[in-house]
Amino acid sequence: MQRSTLLIFAAVLTSAAQAQGLLDTIRTPDKAVVPANQTLEGTWMSELRPAGLPATLPAIPNLATFHRDGTMTASAADGTQTSSHGVWVRVGDRKFLATIVLFNFNEARVLTTITKARINLQVSLDGQSVTGTNEVVVMDRNGTVRATIPGGTTSGVRLSPEKPDDFNEFQERQ
Repeated sequence: MQRSTLLIFAAVLTSAAQAQGLLDTIRTPDKAVVPANQTLEGTWMSELRPAGLPATLPAIPNLATFHRDGTMTASAADGTQTSSHGVWVRVGDRKFLATIVLFNFNEARVLTTITKARINLQVSLDGQSVTGTNEVVVMDRNGTVRATIPGGTTSGVRLSPEKPDDFNEFQERQ
């Protein structure tokens, strides 16, 4: 009796699996881990909070573009520096390392210092936001290190194309 019950149970399971198909049953959605976004490629709007920036002051807006070849460019909105140029690499699950260099000027637009930032970044599970920390190295015009400042932070969001209000109308035009 036990053996016949086992055979019937196996037959029921087999027919149910065959009716749905292997591809329908192989995944278990409620146990699945969402694939991690393993790239920084694209353009990000972020807010930089240098170490020591008082909480009463706003973060510095920044636009950064991470290129497929591991290079990057960025522009901060504080008006005292050039755009940044640098490199990035994936170092772990959704984790990245970037290094950028930029030039700083005084009010007369005379080069005062060179800044190098070493940046840790982590992309969110959905790939749409990023957080990070940084260490800033301030050098004089000759490359002599004047200060190393750890403890800066950043947070940002990935930019994506957005439809204007007249998108559908525009698409229907001849």
